[in-house]
Amino acid sequence: MLQKSIVFNLNRGILCLILFSLCFSETIAEDQNKQAAKATAEKYELNYQFKAGEFVHYQVSDSSSYTTQKDAISETAKNQSIAWRQYRVVSVEKSGEAVLELMIDRVRLQTQFDDSPPIVFDSDDPKLQPESFKQILQTVGKPMSRIRVNRYGKLLKVHNYFGKQPEQADPSLNFLVVFPQEPVAINETWKQNLEVEVLVTKTLKEKVKLLRIYQLKSVENDLATITLSTVLVSRIRDPAIKVRLMQQTPSGTIQFDLKRRLLISRKLHTDDQVIGAFGAGTLVKAMSIREETLQPGKVAQAAGPAIR
Repeated sequence: MLQKSIVFNLNRGILCLILFSLCFSETIAEDQNKQAAKATAEKYELNYQFKAGEFVHYQVSDSSSYTTQKDAISETAKNQSIAWRQYRVVSVEKSGEAVLELMIDRVRLQTQFDDSPPIVFDSDDPKLQPESFKQILQTVGKPMSRIRVNRYGKLLKVHNYFGKQPEQADPSLNFLVVFPQEPVAINETWKQNLEVEVLVTKTLKEKVKLLRIYQLKSVENDLATITLSTVLVSRIRDPAIKVRLMQQTPSGTIQFDLKRRLLISRKLHTDDQVIGAFGAGTLVKAMSIREETLQPGKVAQAAGPAIR
């Protein structure tokens, strides 16, 4: 009888332990679901907070390779560059609209064909300035353009100091990420329509429509991680035009500081190939990587009139 009582009590204790474990597990799962729902429901405002007189510095590195193949013969061109550039916040209005002035401080680049010796250019080193690249010096250390943008990064107006003035505020000229005006939740997306001009012949250009798709992937410690993909909207049949668009459809990741309201980094890449671009038996492969990283900035008093 005593043995049965012990077994009964033991079984009852085990049953209570199991019930407690189930209830505890359900509580944990419920808390996790609540936290996940809260994270999903929470929305974030993505916009810039420009400060007049501020200088924002970036280092931009580009690496690309083009391989052209005709039957068994191939040729590869490789290009690498590093640019140290900045934008100066010339003025800011109450609405958040700002005038930004873009300038390149220094450029270093290298180009190479197959196994031939590379050609190197450095705007800071007179010994590394071959004649064929010296025209680059005209754009280094001088303001290149001024743009007017709103607080979401949308381009409103452009004024170039070099070359032809654009007829309108072409979004493809914008170096900022464009954010939506409405707050965004984790995994929500927004889109940006673009038009780029592509040379069809030496004198004829064709406008091609692109679609950029952004998605807010996560927010941790005030750092938003955003993914980007680019889709070709226009139907292009000519392989030669497709080749010129190979670097226009990048994908990648963007990091944005929600506290400082600044772009921290942008990493983009392309990897594509086109068959028959230069006739039967031809193949063009292109790969590129672009990394843009915020550098320690300086703050100084702005000068110069704003564009209207």
